[in-house]
Order: sequence, then structure tokens, then C-alpha cells
Amino acid sequence: MPHTKVPTMRKISAWLALRTGQCRFTNLRLFRGDPRGAAAVEFALILPVMLLLYIGTSELTYGLMANRKMTLVSRALSDLVAQTEASTGITDAELDATFSAATAIMSPFSTTPLKMTISSIEFVSNGATPPVYTARVKWSAVSNAGTARPCGASAITQVANTVAPSSTTMPAGLYDAGTIIVADVQYYYDPPFGGSLLAWSDTSSGINFSNTTYMKPRSQTEVQYDSATPPTGRTKCTYP
Repeated sequence: MPHTKVPTMRKISAWLALRTGQCRFTNLRLFRGDPRGAAAVEFALILPVMLLLYIGTSELTYGLMANRKMTLVSRALSDLVAQTEASTGITDAELDATFSAATAIMSPFSTTPLKMTISSIEFVSNGATPPVYTARVKWSAVSNAGTARPCGASAITQVANTVAPSSTTMPAGLYDAGTIIVADVQYYYDPPFGGSLLAWSDTSSGINFSNTTYMKPRSQTEVQYDSATPPTGRTKCTYP
């Protein structure tokens, strides 16, 4: 009877490794040539980009809407006060109604972070030729913790027209005889989705919007503030 040689363990292991590699290679070729599931893979790859574009577009649209409405609030404040009828002043009740009407413009956005200030600025000539004017606040009224413009003969500083507005500055191009109504509005916009992303690079999760509008009185040279005892949030300046 012929002798049968028993394969050694080394040969058996080599044979199994070869067969396993061939199977894997064959499966890989089959997988590469199989189109099933390609759409699902492509969708999984592009979904994060689509979501980012959708949310980013929505955030940008809402932010622009909030900024636009805040600008309209500023314009409405200065325009309504500037339309005060001739030979009459503006009362506290009328100021309250003006703030209330302007606030309604922000709908549907929250009005909690909306800060408003309306002021009357007088330009005083030094009597020279040509005249040189200085600006001073005649009265200032705030709503919802707005920043009042300060009283004082030198409290308002003349700046270039390109300088960002503030409560203590006035653009040089506005200096002329008479008075002007100034509305300062600030709005803190907190994005519904992107706030957490902003907080990564800043201490705040929102964006501060601001706008200042200037209007000349329509029917008189100066809109007087008719209040002997201004309530909290209202300032009436007096000068010698």
C-alpha cells in the first residue's frame, strides 16, 4: 500500500491564506462593479453640505431682515418727531406713542433687545464770518435702556462724515444753523442656529446692530420738549 504524505501545518496555513486572499480580491472586484447603493453613498456625502447651505441661507436672511427692520425703526422715530406741528412741542405722552409705534415695526422679531433714543440737537454759531457751529443737546429721550445723548456745551464732538455714529459725536456735514432730530437705535440679534458658532470665536452668541438717522424738523426750526419735570429716561438740557 502506497504511503500517503500528510500535509504539514505550514502548507495547510499557506493554502488557506491563498484561498482567503483570492476570495477577498474577488469580493472587492464584485463590490467595485456593483452600482447598487451608489445613490445612498452620494447622498450621505453631500447631505452635510446641503444642510450647511440651507441653515446658513436661513440665518443670513433672518439677520438681514432684523437689520432692515431696525433701520426702519430708526427712520420712523426721527421722522415722526420731525413732523411735530408748528408752534407746538412734543409731550411725554407723544414720545411714548412714538416709541410704541416704532417698536411695532420689529414684528415678528423680539423687541426685548431693542434700544431706542430720540434727541434734539441744536447748532450754535460763534458769530464769526463765516460762522463756526458747535452742537449741543436740547433734550434726549430713551426707551428700553437706550443711551441718552449727554447735556453740555462741549459734550458733542464734531467728527468726519465717515466716522461711525455714537451718542457723543455728530457728522461735520450736518453742522448748520437750526436744529436736527437724531434717532439712535441698537438691536441685539441672537441667531436661532448660528449663535453657538459665533460663541466659539467671541464671548457673545449674537450680533449687535445699530443705526442712527438724522431729520430736520418739517414745520418749525426746533421741536421743543414740553415737560417741566421729565420722567426717568428723559433729559431736558438747560444752558445759560
